[in-house]
Amino acid sequence: MNRAQKYFLHLPKGTHFEKIIDTEYGKENIYVSPDGKKHSIPMIPNTISLACSKREN
Repeated sequence: MNRAQKYFLHLPKGTHFEKIIDTEYGKENIYVSPDGKKHSIPMIPNTISLACSKREN
């Protein structure tokens, strides 16, 4: 489990996905918690995970 997935697990119950935005660092998922606060979680491109899995084999 990566860092973004762990962060998502600690968000309040009832948090829902809103949209994906482009930032200077890459794409981020925006989630809204029931109290109206917005949380951004960076997306990890598939190319990174593919490169890691190839090295392990």
